[in-house]
Order: sequence, then structure tokens, then C-alpha cells
Amino acid sequence: MSLFERIRKGCPELTGRFSPTLDLYILRIFLGVYVVNLLSFCLIFVLIDLVENLDNFNRQADSLGELFSLMVRYYGINLPIIFCQVLGPIVCLASGLFTLTMLQRSNELIPILANGRSYRRLFMPVLFAACLVSAGTFLIQDRWLPGTREAFSEMSSKRKGKLEARDLKYKDTEAGILVLIKRYLINEQRAEGVLVLPTSPGKQPDSVIQAVQMQWVQPSLGRGYWLMKEGSIARYEPFEFSEGAPRSRLVIVSQPEVVGGADRLSKSFSEQDLEIVLGRKTALVPAALEAREAQIAHMSLADLRRKMKTDPSDRSWKGKYYSRIFHPVHNLLLLLLGLPVIIYSGTSNIFFGAFLAACLGTAYFVVGAFCQELGAQGLLSPAIGAVLGPFLFLALSLSWWRDLPS
Repeated sequence: MSLFERIRKGCPELTGRFSPTLDLYILRIFLGVYVVNLLSFCLIFVLIDLVENLDNFNRQADSLGELFSLMVRYYGINLPIIFCQVLGPIVCLASGLFTLTMLQRSNELIPILANGRSYRRLFMPVLFAACLVSAGTFLIQDRWLPGTREAFSEMSSKRKGKLEARDLKYKDTEAGILVLIKRYLINEQRAEGVLVLPTSPGKQPDSVIQAVQMQWVQPSLGRGYWLMKEGSIARYEPFEFSEGAPRSRLVIVSQPEVVGGADRLSKSFSEQDLEIVLGRKTALVPAALEAREAQIAHMSLADLRRKMKTDPSDRSWKGKYYSRIFHPVHNLLLLLLGLPVIIYSGTSNIFFGAFLAACLGTAYFVVGAFCQELGAQGLLSPAIGAVLGPFLFLALSLSWWRDLPS
């Protein structure tokens, strides 16, 4: 008698409350589905990325063998990053939902439940596997990825315009400015959506600068500079209230100030050197932005903790540190959230299960990103911003698991 038939007939050694055989059977189904889903998602990512980067690979390789070697090395470095950041939790959730729908479609779930095993006990092997995946994710992030940092930097330098970072912050204490960048194209050394703020307005005349773009220009001789394009300038000038306390007011500069023949400050400009606008030098260079964001996925917890301590005024490092701590737990939390939804829906349709997995995963990550942004903006502490989203979904999932039929 096959294992399927024994389950359908309700054999006690397979359907009771304590059944290692059934636990191993469910675990084997989940792991098999997990491997298939992981390979499928990785293949989809490789195909999409290959369409975008095939020309770059061809320019870097002189032969078919060299092209294949380059692609294997590139995706061998990047796939673990994608797995840790996105694929791991989504694949874990989809595999758990597919496991449940497969048990329902094969009519194995009813005899198991009828012989005394609850939903909570039934999926203990699946949750155990999710814990193992979470532990593996943490080890990859904290032990393996930091060792690939140099190889990642070398390969990134050869790419043409595809590597980018978003929502960057750079504080130059010496120049007294905080630079906010919406999008930065690393290989093109071009920033988009630039805002330059004074860190201590009111102490001296200072400026707020906005620009659509900021391009790094490196002359053949001399020091490079940031060329700001399509921007505007507003100036802060100090003044005093009657009490004598220093304050600042915003003054729009309507006419240009000519210093040494250069258009130094104006209400708007088409192109202008950042240092000429500021009236002083700044330490902001492309390497400072690239070192911060392009390799952050390759930083261990110890690296993030050192950054957090050396730059305590930058709240984003704290947010990234606490997010890294809780990120591996996403695999388990998404399963805790998704399995009760499938049970309550009573569906045995795998495609509907995939749709629910996509919706739950999207909602989970959107809420988590929103809470992290609140922490980055100072509306919440970075630690609370990192854990608030997962905690809300954990509370929701535990309430659903508590109400599951025994």
C-alpha cells in the first residue's frame, strides 16, 4: 500500500497527533516545492536581467567560453543578494501555500484532520523548514556576502548605467551641508532629484539648493567637481528678534551675484558648479556615495554596527542595522500569515494560491518599507521602524492561527 493510500485510509501511524512519518512526508513535499519554486524564480530573474545586460556581457567577453564564465560569475554573485532581499521570503510563502493546496487537491488533508491532527500541528514541519531557511539567509548575509564585496565591485565597475541607488543621504560636516539624492546612477556618476540643505541654518548666510540633475565632471587635469543642472537657490540669512536670539529667515536670491566673473548665486540656473554655489569646498565625491550604497548588501552586521557608531547623526544606518537583524525572520512570518488565509479560503486552486501569495507578499513589504521610512524620517525610532511592520503582521497571523479549527 502506497503512502498516499495509507493517508487516505486514515492509518493511525500516519495521521495521529504524533507521527514522525507524516511530518517527514509533509516536509518532503514542502522542500520539493521550495526547490522547484526557487529555481523557477531564479530562472525568471536571470532571463529578465540577461535581456537587459546581454550587450554588456558581449562587450566584455572575447569568446563564447569567456562569455559563459562571465555570466556564471555575475549571477553567482548577484543571485544570493536577490535571494536574501526578495526571493527567499516570497519563495517560502509560495511553497507553503502550494504544499497546502496540493494536500487539498489530492484529498489527503481531510483524513489527516479527521484522525485528530490539527492545522497547527500539521504545519509544524513547514514552519520548522522556514526557520532553517531563515537561519540560512542570515548566514549568507552575514558570512558569505561580505566575502564577495571585492568581486562585486569589480564586476559593477564594468557595467554600463544599470547599477543605481535610491534615497541617498550624505552629510559633510566640514562644509556644513546635508545632500539628499533621490536616484543615483553609479556607473554614470549622475544624481537625480538633488537637494542640498545647510546643517546649521541661522549661524551664517547659507543656501538651500535644488537641482534636477547633478553630474560628476572629471577634467584631465585638476580636481573633479559636481555640475548641477536645472536648479534653483534660496538663501538663509541670519537676523535677530527683539530679544536678541539669533534666528534665520528665507530670502530668495532674485539677482545673480558676480564674483570673479562667475555667476555665483541666482534664483535659478541651467548649469552651475556645486562648490561655486556653496562658496566653499565639499568632500562629496562619487566614491563616497558608491561605498555607502553599492556595497551595502555585502556589509555584515558588524560593519553596519560600526557605521552606526561612527556616524550617529545619520539615522539611516540605524534603520539598516535593525532591518538586517529582523530580515531573515521574514521567511517565517510570511508563512505564518499566508497559511491561515489559504485555510480560511478553502481553495484548492494553485493559481489562486499564487495570487494570494503575491498579494500578501506585496502588502507585507510595502507596510514594512513604509514603517522603515518613518524611522528614517525621524517620526519613529529606527529600531521601532524596522520591527513595527513585521510585528503588526505577526500579531495578525497569530490571531488567525489561534482561531484555526482544532
